[in-house]
Amino acid sequence: MKTQSTFLALLLAGLFAAAADAPKIDEARINAVMTQVEAQAAESGAEIPAEQRTQLREQILRDLQRAEVLKNTAFSAGIDKKTEVQSLFKNFEAQFYAAQYVEHLKNTITPSDADLRQLYDRLGREVKIQMAAFPNEAEAQAAQEKLLKGMSFTNLLASLPNQPASPPDFISAQMLPPEMAAEIDAMDKGKISSKPVAYQGVYYLFKVADTRKGGNMPPFEQIKARLAEQKKDELVRAEVQKILTEYGLE
Repeated sequence: MKTQSTFLALLLAGLFAAAADAPKIDEARINAVMTQVEAQAAESGAEIPAEQRTQLREQILRDLQRAEVLKNTAFSAGIDKKTEVQSLFKNFEAQFYAAQYVEHLKNTITPSDADLRQLYDRLGREVKIQMAAFPNEAEAQAAQEKLLKGMSFTNLLASLPNQPASPPDFISAQMLPPEMAAEIDAMDKGKISSKPVAYQGVYYLFKVADTRKGGNMPPFEQIKARLAEQKKDELVRAEVQKILTEYGLE
């Protein structure tokens, strides 16, 4: 009789455990995931059909409930008290909020029409450049000092052995590697690099010898939306860099 009672107690305990209620999940959490899924679909040019939205919400709810159950189980096991786990969580938290701040900037920064016109002109500009290459940054900086003191770029090149040939004709800066294009885009006619540009272990100095308007750009209105996205990305990066520079972080 005692054995039967014990078995019955264990059976009932198992039934009650199996019947435990799934954790409640705030609608706001489900909505947040739905927004992410919709945004990802939109980026790929897709749209979630209306008849699938209910099923998708139910799947999101189940996924969040499973995660919540395992999180609570981890807490019960004391995993959240482990130093290495806390450190990992702090790293994740910092990266998460950093990404959220960048997203906040994307949603609040709006380029002006003047910004877009300036970008359009910059992308459509062609340049004739002179370039000098150096094996290390110290030599490049020493050469830049000579240029700042009045030495011509042509004489500098003549004094240097084994130099790569500068492009013989006008080119779009966008044809160059991004590191070089970013520097040259900021330079007016007759200017030299503000600092040596590192690319694949070599340090370069540039001079914009001449500029002209290219003839292959589509009409401004045709690419205005694309220009707005590119300019917004530039402004966001500039704002992030400004903040990091204030803390001595390049």
